[in-house]
Amino acid sequence: MKNAFVGIVAMLLILTVCGVLYRVNLTFAKQNPGGNDFLARWMGARFVLQGIQPYDDRVGLATQQWIYGHAADPSRGEDLSRFAYPLYAMIFFGPFGFFDFTTARALWMTLLEMSTATFALFTAAIGGWESQRGKTVVWILFALSGYFGLRAIINGNPVVLAGLFLASAIFLFSKGYSLQAGIILAFATIKPQIAIFPILWLALWCLFQKRYSLLVSFCITLAVLIGACILFVPNWIVLNIREIIAYPGYTEPGTPSAVFGLWFGEMGKTAGWIFSLLLLAGLLWVWAKSLKSSYQNFLFIMAITISAAPLLGIPFDPGNEYLLLLPIALGLSIWKDSSWKNVIPWALTLGAIFFGLWMIFLFTVQKGTQPVQNPILLLPLPVLLLAWFALLYLGNKRFLPTG
Repeated sequence: MKNAFVGIVAMLLILTVCGVLYRVNLTFAKQNPGGNDFLARWMGARFVLQGIQPYDDRVGLATQQWIYGHAADPSRGEDLSRFAYPLYAMIFFGPFGFFDFTTARALWMTLLEMSTATFALFTAAIGGWESQRGKTVVWILFALSGYFGLRAIINGNPVVLAGLFLASAIFLFSKGYSLQAGIILAFATIKPQIAIFPILWLALWCLFQKRYSLLVSFCITLAVLIGACILFVPNWIVLNIREIIAYPGYTEPGTPSAVFGLWFGEMGKTAGWIFSLLLLAGLLWVWAKSLKSSYQNFLFIMAITISAAPLLGIPFDPGNEYLLLLPIALGLSIWKDSSWKNVIPWALTLGAIFFGLWMIFLFTVQKGTQPVQNPILLLPLPVLLLAWFALLYLGNKRFLPTG
């Protein structure tokens, strides 16, 4: 009886928080046009409700006219804002198509805020310091107000949901719920470019550890999602691949090659690709040496994998670095103890990341109809985390790979 009462109170509290957040977000959405990361997905949902598949040219054109008042011109830096997600992502976008954009955006922001707080809790739990309430509260506030977290919420970036699915799958896997973890992990593929390397590492490690249940449930769930979508749009995979191939041509630079190319021309592009290939080779070497290592090592290599992902040559919008909250949480786990000796470096590290990213954004922001982030923001956080983990790797025997 007591547990039921606590559950009811908790549910009422959550609903109240959601209601307050919705009202605040609705006011914000009315006063601040934007949410372009969500707009193309919402537009796709609106057309789906009319029986038109979201990869149709009319969907992209409607989104462009909404933003610019005319068809977008990539030569002028205008984003084509096409629907480039797997069709099964409509499971999450579809319901918002029943609302006008302002209402849908406020609801979506509320969902992302609650998801970010939950994501922060999962990442703290994966790191093993979720029981320290003071740190956890600060961590949730950091996730919500840090550069990549706040940007994702305001712009409506679905990376928040993909990150939540990935973190919750890892958490469930660590608790022995492999079947459930595999099912949830399949939904992280709504943003394939951010999920591919973490999922590959997880799959390889499970194979060599002979822990097959997660892989089986993941593959079956993904097959069901893909197959169900084929029933509605038989050629959706081809259409989606077409959009994925076209995507880098009209969005801001999302690879080291593209960023270096802006600064140094063709030489920069070549240097960027060399950098990405060398980093990929190093990551594969670390994977190969760690396939038979402990779960603790698995997590450490997962942190390295997620940190390296934006720099490996697959188009990775800087906004998707929201996902790097997970490796930050794992890095902070070296200061699990609540003594002042550990709290101070924990807080200093978090503060440096928080203020550092905001300062880089403010000093490099480009003015337009809305503030536009500089492509340089692709680099600082992944480079910082990789340097941090390299020091841990070299200085802490617990993290050395075996095998």
